[in-house]
Amino acid sequence: MRPLKIAYIIWTVIALLGVVCLLVPEDGWHIGPWDLRFPTLTEALDLNPTTSSLPIDSTWLAEADTVTVSTDTVAKKDSVSPTPQPVIPEVNVVPTDSRAYLAAFYAALDSAASMPVRVVHYGDSQIEEDRITHILRENWQKQYGGGGVGLIPLHQTIPTRSIRQTLSINGVIQTSQKGPRRHIVYGPKSMRLTDSDDYGVMGQVAILDSTLVPGSDSVVLHVEPLDKKRKTYHYFSHVRVLADSSLTASLSPLLDSTTHCDITLQGRGKVYGVSLETDKGVVVDNIPMRGCSGNIFTKIDSTQLSNFYRETNTRLIILQFGGNMIPQTENPTTIRGYVRSTMRQQVRYLRVCAPQASILFIGPSDMSTNIDGTMTTYPLVPYMDQLLRKMAQEEGIAYWSIYDAMGGKDSMVRWVENGLAGSDYVHFTRAGANNIGKKLFNWIEARGQ
Repeated sequence: MRPLKIAYIIWTVIALLGVVCLLVPEDGWHIGPWDLRFPTLTEALDLNPTTSSLPIDSTWLAEADTVTVSTDTVAKKDSVSPTPQPVIPEVNVVPTDSRAYLAAFYAALDSAASMPVRVVHYGDSQIEEDRITHILRENWQKQYGGGGVGLIPLHQTIPTRSIRQTLSINGVIQTSQKGPRRHIVYGPKSMRLTDSDDYGVMGQVAILDSTLVPGSDSVVLHVEPLDKKRKTYHYFSHVRVLADSSLTASLSPLLDSTTHCDITLQGRGKVYGVSLETDKGVVVDNIPMRGCSGNIFTKIDSTQLSNFYRETNTRLIILQFGGNMIPQTENPTTIRGYVRSTMRQQVRYLRVCAPQASILFIGPSDMSTNIDGTMTTYPLVPYMDQLLRKMAQEEGIAYWSIYDAMGGKDSMVRWVENGLAGSDYVHFTRAGANNIGKKLFNWIEARGQ
């Protein structure tokens, strides 16, 4: 083939691709739960992209929450030239009150005096230790009744402020490094199941087998209040054990059967979690997923999710994700793909699994990084916040912006100065988490006022 003909073919293909880039909508074509996207012409012609080579669904996400930034340890630049910042597209979002999408949840709350109403709060490390979630739980239970801390893992490796639990085998209390083999859908590959989506509603599973308990076939989970004060969520009337049929569970009440108990599990099998709850009022689950960006729900068995949400009358699912993406990329295209494709898919999946539930998405908080010697907002935080808000509108779910609630750009610096956030300029302190929890509760309860 002659060189001129080859060049003609190449330029023809390039021209056709350019036409496709111009004709296809920016959001791509939506085919059922899938999104088919092409790069825009601007993206296709970008000769100097500031891109991260890491895929969204990669194991680096498991460690993203450990990123810390300190003004004391960041080296100062000798150059006076400012650090070039990525060009961030504008996002056109029509201001709306998305609480209209919580109508199903509000209707359920009004019936909570005679039936259980469940709220499942998924999030990254910002909600670890029951932070933020416990504020919602306490206030809803005070107002609408109910009790119990909700779902807890069989083996708690990260302490929570709401309840104390221990796991014993042959009378020996297990440390976080010992105990049942634990698989989590949001963790590194070494902790994931092989060729299986059998994780359960908490995104994890504990396996009781012969390697765990030599000479015994039982383990004992002990639960009790963390402090001597009897708060609403300390009182429960029902214990729900999520496990396969090969295991049997028995209860041994201690002292006060509404706050203390021993749960003995016998046999070999899988345990997906234990729930301390009541048969009416509000039950609120705190399910933190350290390092996770929320792109994991489609990897959990839909039958398990659907059965749990239906049987427990789950009426609100809260998704609090996005912050783990921010420190890992400077490329707006990566963020746009994460929101418009990955998270949209997760929302649609959960809507199929829980058609009776409202869904509330909570975006990332303000986060600060050192740019030319000054701690300032990561450039992509407000961009992601607006993209998530727009995605929520398009999918018919509620959206609440922590970024706005904090005060917008550079608010994290003030929160650190006031003791409401840590020196990593990412995570809230207990006081800061309580503040956010109260703001969120008040926003939900306003009901469009």
